[in-house]
Amino acid sequence: MRTLVALLLVPAAALAADVDARSRIDAVTVYRASARVTRVAGAEVPPGDARVVLAGLPDGLDDDSVRVEGRGAARVRLHGVTVERVTGAGAAAGEARAGEARLEALQDEDRAVEDRIQAAHARAKFVESLRSTYSEDRARNLALRPVATKEWAAVTEFVAAQLADAAAEVRRAEAARRDLKRRLDAARAALERLASKRGETTKRVAVEVSSDAGGPVELAVSYVVREAGWQPVWTARLAPATGAVDLDLRGSVWQRSGEDWSDVRLAVSTAQPGRGLAVPELATRWLERTGPQAYPLAKAAGRAAPAAAPPPSAARMSAAEPERELDVEVEEAQATVEGGLLAATFTAPRRATVDGAGQARQVALARFPMKAEVTRTAAPRADPVAFLTAKAVNAGDVPLLPGSAAVFVGEDFVGRAQIPFTPAGGELRLAFGADDAVQVDRRVLQHEHDTSGLLEKRDVWRYRVRTTVRNRRGEAVKLTLLDLVPVSRDASIEVVMLDGSTAATREDPDRPGVKAWELEIPGKGERVVELAYEVRAGKGQAVAGLE
Repeated sequence: MRTLVALLLVPAAALAADVDARSRIDAVTVYRASARVTRVAGAEVPPGDARVVLAGLPDGLDDDSVRVEGRGAARVRLHGVTVERVTGAGAAAGEARAGEARLEALQDEDRAVEDRIQAAHARAKFVESLRSTYSEDRARNLALRPVATKEWAAVTEFVAAQLADAAAEVRRAEAARRDLKRRLDAARAALERLASKRGETTKRVAVEVSSDAGGPVELAVSYVVREAGWQPVWTARLAPATGAVDLDLRGSVWQRSGEDWSDVRLAVSTAQPGRGLAVPELATRWLERTGPQAYPLAKAAGRAAPAAAPPPSAARMSAAEPERELDVEVEEAQATVEGGLLAATFTAPRRATVDGAGQARQVALARFPMKAEVTRTAAPRADPVAFLTAKAVNAGDVPLLPGSAAVFVGEDFVGRAQIPFTPAGGELRLAFGADDAVQVDRRVLQHEHDTSGLLEKRDVWRYRVRTTVRNRRGEAVKLTLLDLVPVSRDASIEVVMLDGSTAATREDPDRPGVKAWELEIPGKGERVVELAYEVRAGKGQAVAGLE
């Protein structure tokens, strides 16, 4: 009776039978600094309560992130999930015993093969001794009983056959021993790995279920690991003749979770879990009198300007018909894209493998074809080079993520650039290298300083600059020429544009003083831009920012 009462006081979960489930990683969604791993496990559960146990999971998994879904042949209810840490010694003990048993069995097999070799050598030695004894005996008694040809042939054939058979047995045994050596080396290496594994710690997930009739059940267990991430890798290719820009996006995926992702459905997401969960709140600021002493008010600081934006898969080709013309281009596989409210998820077109040691794996994700406006941009004040540039609009529904891009013009690699974050509908500007066929020559024609004024003397600095753009190409090109005029922050310093200056097309609203001229230079032609201005200040007044 006392035993029955004790059993009734034990929780049902403690009485549930543990059912070890074999599991495999089926799908992984990788975020920028973490990943959600989904394992599929199958088990046969008995009627009543049971705990389906998935062992050997990485110690770094987030316990609170574990989620379970499943289905069974009969009605199965999920009651809870427990995450347990398992020390390496306990986890490896059973494997070590099995490994030691395998090693001992292989060593016994190796000794048996050695016995076969020794027996074959002894057999060959015996036959050689028998032949020698027979030959000596017949030689001594040759006068009494001559050796018949038939008898000698039989003896010779017997000895040769026995020696050949012994030699063949030795060869077979040595071949078997070589194979055994490889298996023995593998068994010893496995034991060494287990020895190092004794210091590791893993986790196991126990899923508490109950079933009326029992039967097979399949569970999908997902959890988050931190030692994982991905970054976008771009290829930007410009076709100057058509003005088309192709952006190919790949995801460089890495992980050091301690478990390999083998043949999984791989997806990468632009979501950043944990970011923006704490909505900022403003606290009330109370003004109070602190005493009779008056404090001067500090000048209000100007609002800071916004920070500037940070700056082919192999295909199988059949060799069965080498004479066939290869006229079909190899295509790069594309991921499927699913746009959400706050993020986009790219799912790779086929299953992939990413090892758990940190080796990055690139996966083809998407292609963004764009119609671009191709032009040249030159800022000869800084660098007298015309840079081939393209301006395009992201017409898709997915933002372009910031990352490094390998830049091509046609088939020519010209360097690397940074793709800035470009939202859907945003404008993207990319440089594609220097165009040496467009020459930019900026010359300072006048740089003078004098003093003028009748009643009030003032210092005057006068500048005149001429920029000549020459197009060596046969067709017309467009070029945006950039130059600047200093801007005064002091009312006593005046900047005046002079007659003869070429009117600028526009000024940069984010960079005061930077002027832009939109030019079209005919083939084999040139355009000239004149810029003239004066800086006026009080006589003897120090002025910073002059040439």
